[in-house]
Formats: sequence, structure tokens, C-alpha cells
Amino acid sequence: MPNAVLEAVLSQDKVDEAPHSFYKYPARFSPVFAREVIKAFSRKGQTVLDNFCGGGTTLVEAIALGRKAVGFDISSLAVFLARTKTSPVSIHDKKEILEWANIVAATKEPTLAGESKVTEEEAHYRRHLPDVPEAFFETVIDLAKLLPKVRQQRLARLALLSVGQWALDCKNDTPAWEAMQGQFSDRLTDMVENYYQFAGRAAAASKVPRCRLSETRRVINRSCEESDVDGRIPAEWLPANLVLTSPPYPGVHVLYHRWQINGRRETPAPFWLADCRDGAGEAYYCLGRRDQSELRTYFARLGKAFSAVRNLVDEESLVVQLVAFAAPDWQLPAYLQKMEEAGFMELRAACSAEHLFEGRVWRNVPGRKWYAKHKGKTTSSQEVLLMHRKRPI
Repeated sequence: MPNAVLEAVLSQDKVDEAPHSFYKYPARFSPVFAREVIKAFSRKGQTVLDNFCGGGTTLVEAIALGRKAVGFDISSLAVFLARTKTSPVSIHDKKEILEWANIVAATKEPTLAGESKVTEEEAHYRRHLPDVPEAFFETVIDLAKLLPKVRQQRLARLALLSVGQWALDCKNDTPAWEAMQGQFSDRLTDMVENYYQFAGRAAAASKVPRCRLSETRRVINRSCEESDVDGRIPAEWLPANLVLTSPPYPGVHVLYHRWQINGRRETPAPFWLADCRDGAGEAYYCLGRRDQSELRTYFARLGKAFSAVRNLVDEESLVVQLVAFAAPDWQLPAYLQKMEEAGFMELRAACSAEHLFEGRVWRNVPGRKWYAKHKGKTTSSQEVLLMHRKRPI
């Protein structure tokens, strides 16, 4: 294993670089890790696949390094994030968005005279929201219609998501209108500049005009089970040379689809802000219920997911994963068994013994709260690096 990859695996640095820092998607892995793996195990022009792409870390780093990027995710929120983070921003987009931001900054807080009339579906997405944030979100969403291009509106909504997460997620106190307004202005200005710079670097790496950058990636909103027959990956992009992913963790509680606010009440507001649709429970996004005996549904779906991936790679392709477990003493062997049944063989990392536990590299994950206890020497706040290749028939 290259030293740069090992150092990236073990790094405890926080994710604070753009565009990854704009929204904290749950259980994301470090962009430094993704970057070093892509550099070490793929070449420019080759295809990098993430079959559980989440907020798009793998895809962002892949196109920034001149690779083609393919991502699947069952969550429309995840797909919104991944697509927006990998969309080009032109000099005209910058100008129009920043001019529009001045309108938002000058908008006064509305008088809350009774409840606004919303549909039953809209009420679902606004559930548990405090009055002031709800009014701010509604105002910005309405003003975003003034932006002439869809990609500009998406960037505005991403900034709104960022503000909403700052203001509400795992919080009990509600910020004032002026505080949210200031945060929105600052974050949107930062995003526009960073996206403009990122798109320029990524377009240069792929040797395409900035306006065609989105042609170097495919972000597909569906389960990766049967992804091999989806048909939306260009045939010339296959086989994928590298699969870099982090699947939902077996038996570990992660809220991919909700914010927790006001004493851990759950709200699906992120989907409203992103103009996406939700409606499913935690098990839908986590491959199965975490309290199910032997996690039968989880492992059955995991097997189907990687059986499909097997048909998108060849025997030279590498599959790299970071995974955590609620009970690694039995879940890790079960996980590896499913990978074997899906047609993959495990490769052990070649590095010094001080970084290994039972022949694999484990890393501590700083600042992550899991809602599971388990047995053994590892904990569910640790991830293991797994590497596989397609087993010859």
C-alpha cells in the first residue's frame, strides 16, 4: 500500500475543504483519503465508481483528478448534493447569483400572522421546524425562482441546506432571522467562488471546456442493486477501474435522511430545501433494519449490490471500502462472506504491523456519534479498510 494512502486512511483531520465542507453528509469519508486512493489506483481518463455515493466525495475527487465518475444512491437528497457539487459554475453564474444574494440580504423578516397555507405533503417536510427558520427557508426558496438557470437555483438551495444544518441539526436554540441571513450571504458567496475555482481545475484536468464538465460524471438516483442493467453508464466508460465507496454500516444508527432538532425530534426538512422527495424510513437508506436478527435484509441487499458491481468491473479493477460495524466480531466475517459470494476476493493491505489489527488497517473516526455498542477489540467508532478484486471464474 502506498504510504500516502496509509497516511490518508489514518488521518484525523477534519473535513474543512470546499466543496466537501458545504454540507456534512452523515458518515462521509475524508476527501484526502478519496484523493490518494484515486491517485494511487487509477489513471486520468479511467472510470471511478461509487455505488453508495452519498454526498459525492468520491465523485468530486474523481473529476478533480481527470477521471470519469459514476455514482449511485437511493437517496434523492444524496443525488442532489453529488450533482450540485460536480456541476460547473460560469463567470455569468457568479455574477447573477451574487446580485441575487443582495436581494436576499435586503429582505426583511415577514410578520408571522398565523400559519401559512401549505399542502399536506409540504407540511410533512416542514415537520417540527421552528417558526423563524421555516419562514426564512420559505422566503429564500421563493426568491430562488428569480434566478434564471436551474444550476443557479440548485446552488442557492445548497447554501440554504448548509445554513439549515448549521442552525438546526442537533441544536436546541433557534437563531434569529438576521443571523440566518448573514450566514446565508457568507456561505453562498464562499460557495460561488469555490465552485468557480473548482470547476476550472476539474475541467482542465479532464481537458474539457468548463461548460462540459458535467459530461464527465453520471449521478444516478436508484438502488445500486441491479445497477449493472441500469443502462445509464456509457458503454465506453466500462469496465470501471476503481470502486471507492463506503456502504451503510451494518447495525449502526446513522440518520442519512433527517435532522434532529429541539430535543432530538426528527425533521425531513433537508428534502424540502433541496426540492427532493422523501417518505421512507431509516431502514430504506441503511439496507435494512439494524435491530433485525442477523441483519438478514442488510446482508442480502449488500450481496445483490456487489453482485451488480461485479458486472461493471474486470479482474484488474480494485474495490476499496471503509466500513464500520456495530458488532465486528460476527458482522465483519458475514460482510466478507457476502463479498465472496458476490464474486470478490479480499486483498490484505501490505504495510507495517503497527498499523494492522488481524491483518487489516483500522482507523478511529473523530467526533462521530454512533448509537450502538458491540463486542471485541474494535468499536463502532472505528472503520476498517477493505480491498477486493474480482475473483476469476
